[in-house]
Amino acid sequence: MKLQSTKLLGTASVLALLASSAATPANAAASNGLYFGGSTLASEAFRQIFDCYTGATVGASGWTDGFTFSSSFNANTPTPGLLPNTCTIVTSVQGMYAGVGSGNGLRGYISNKPSQWYGGTVTPPATFSLTSTSQQPLFPSAQPPYVDTLNTTFGSYPYPRVDVGLGDSPLPATLAAMTTSSITFTPTTNWNSLPATVTASGSTNVSYNTSSWGQPLQLPAFEVPVAIPVNLSFTPNSQVKSGGNIVAGGAIQLSGAQLCAIFSGLVTDWSSSTSIPTLDSTGTLVSQPFYYTNVGNGIGTAAQYTTTSAPIKVVYRSDGSGTSFILTNYLKAVCPLIDKNGTAKYATIFGATNLPSTSFSNLIANINNTTITNNWVGATGSGGVQSGVANTSNSIGYVSGDFVKPFAIASNAPNSASVQNEYQRIHGTYIPATTTTTSPTFIAPTPAAVNTAWGDAALTPPSTTSTWAAYNVYGINYPATEPSTNHGGLSVGGLSVLPLTNGNGAYPLSGTTFLYLYSCYGNNTNGQNLINFLNWFYQNPTANQAPAILRNNSFSALTSAWQTRIKNGVLTAGSGVAIALASGGSKDGCTGVTGGANP
Repeated sequence: MKLQSTKLLGTASVLALLASSAATPANAAASNGLYFGGSTLASEAFRQIFDCYTGATVGASGWTDGFTFSSSFNANTPTPGLLPNTCTIVTSVQGMYAGVGSGNGLRGYISNKPSQWYGGTVTPPATFSLTSTSQQPLFPSAQPPYVDTLNTTFGSYPYPRVDVGLGDSPLPATLAAMTTSSITFTPTTNWNSLPATVTASGSTNVSYNTSSWGQPLQLPAFEVPVAIPVNLSFTPNSQVKSGGNIVAGGAIQLSGAQLCAIFSGLVTDWSSSTSIPTLDSTGTLVSQPFYYTNVGNGIGTAAQYTTTSAPIKVVYRSDGSGTSFILTNYLKAVCPLIDKNGTAKYATIFGATNLPSTSFSNLIANINNTTITNNWVGATGSGGVQSGVANTSNSIGYVSGDFVKPFAIASNAPNSASVQNEYQRIHGTYIPATTTTTSPTFIAPTPAAVNTAWGDAALTPPSTTSTWAAYNVYGINYPATEPSTNHGGLSVGGLSVLPLTNGNGAYPLSGTTFLYLYSCYGNNTNGQNLINFLNWFYQNPTANQAPAILRNNSFSALTSAWQTRIKNGVLTAGSGVAIALASGGSKDGCTGVTGGANP
């Protein structure tokens, strides 16, 4: 099925996409591709969304994506690995996704070179097991597979072009800053065959080319909770189980003050009795022992998590990571407010100008204490952190919610923590409930909780005429006049909204994955296929299964305000700012452009 209309919303041709039909388990008929690359956080979700859009899974001979169309799919349970059997089918178009990390996704996007969607030296195995704990994720990540061994049209790498880059951190705010180091890759065997070994060599600086590709665009794709996975040798009092299993966010319940203490290196052992700075409901500084939230299940008096030394292993992203950006954006907003007298040096560590950042090494450099950070563990990709926490006792890390139980596909995925939010701090909820409950007192990384965070009235979408920078949700700050009475005595003017939202039930470590797009695409068929997909993805009617797939992965579709702005702006032909085709005669995103991206 091919859509011909370039008027994107409300047309019969677009609505025809929404007809449901039985999905087949695999499809080798697609001949047109959509090529995405970047964020490993978004990789599993977009693989499933592409499967649903085409109505088929990808791969064969050990390189299958592992997903199954099933009537048992239930986004509210959740059901990891299952897809709805009522998906739309567009049999001529197949989406491919290379999970190379946000930093590499940005590099490929700015240079418009698919060869840049690579992460260095890597040798893929001849086969890959989705359940194996011994195989490390490849770069590009092999889970989900970045080639389709069933359909030879999509069986080679690098991809023939860059359609969309993805990252969990925003684009640079100015065109002058939109440069990247373009790296030369030299395959020692045929790069288009698997397995292959590819090495990186010299680099040159490349700038974004507006005359060829139009203006840069960044659209939030969906709402993301960044979970805090843990692997503990002890059982916290605050742990929450139901039916014998740890519930979502039930592994341990942690306050923001405890996260600041751990990620600053102030506390290095789970057995610690060190006093850490905390805030009461009026914003007054209070000192508490590190273990002060260790209550629950009938235990009302906090005690050490363990009396045996249990050094804290922080598992972090060693590659360029948008997940690191979301975490450090949270720490930068929250921690300096807690350490009012400066004794914990949070302002120096988290408040430095090099944060937030896609590079966790910036935070390590700010701590500047190798005795602490030498005990921390670097890992590549979200799958690497997932595996690192799962295989490292007494560890803590950070990944998107689809890499922890109950949303994760991997059988060895770790459980995650619940985190105290600002609403709870303001209303005097400092510790978990001491009685046995079926859900945590603090906030778990769930679709409903991240959607509540995005529902903050201060997180408003941009106007129609705004540039790409206005779509940077992390750059939406509270106004200087924001009353401290709204935030429990804290002055938050000028600080990022998402980490400090005081919504009841809002998950504080919330963010997004951005789609990095060009405003002008040159090839009518390829460009129109992309536009059709984006229109389907953002329409969110009842028959569109993308929101349900997102919920099944711990994410949430954008709030209606953000969806409306995207649909009425960059996805409405004639709005003046819409994505356009150079061959279509549109004066929207192709104004002043010669050729368009990927002619």
